[in-house]
Amino acid sequence: MEYESNYQKLCVTWRERFLTWDHEGIYKNLNLQGCRPGFLDILYFGRPYRIDRGTGIITNLQDPEDEITFSTQMAIYHLFYYSKEKPRNSGEWIPFRQVKGAAPFESAFQKMVLEPFAQSFSGKKELLEERGRELGFVRINRGDVGFYAEAFPCIPLQFIFWDGDDEFPAQANILFDKNITDFTHEETVVLIAEEGVDRFLGKKTRR
Repeated sequence: MEYESNYQKLCVTWRERFLTWDHEGIYKNLNLQGCRPGFLDILYFGRPYRIDRGTGIITNLQDPEDEITFSTQMAIYHLFYYSKEKPRNSGEWIPFRQVKGAAPFESAFQKMVLEPFAQSFSGKKELLEERGRELGFVRINRGDVGFYAEAFPCIPLQFIFWDGDDEFPAQANILFDKNITDFTHEETVVLIAEEGVDRFLGKKTRR
């Protein structure tokens, strides 16, 4: 319970920080639509969320009773807080290990993101294709199954899967724009990727 309460306390801290920010300036800097009097609207993996500008509370517009996970809250708050002035995507795709500053989080990324992704869909690439289509992700010609998705309109990802055989186990990779840390913290990239994989798995990220 203490472990959960620490996550909850951190969410409250970021919620309070959010109240002090220049919301109009942030949305203009990120070229986002949805800055309105009283609230901010944003898409996260294709789902619409709303942030109350008076309280900082985030709501899933498709399911207002949905409890917003720690990972989703951090992804949204960190996008607003860590984005640089005039951030721009490069158009160059790189694996996580090449993301600037990501080295300390490489082990966590492998364990929390890539391994569950590969193992969950081993021998089930048709299911992966079906899940990707249901999520509205765009099929790309990478690996045995590949999808392009947008965590946020300014943070694109590529999910790539190779099925296993008698000699080699299934493998997976996720590519990011080279400039992703212009938009968020490098540790937050792990949370975003994990939530993307969990969308494929049809489950909610535990944190």
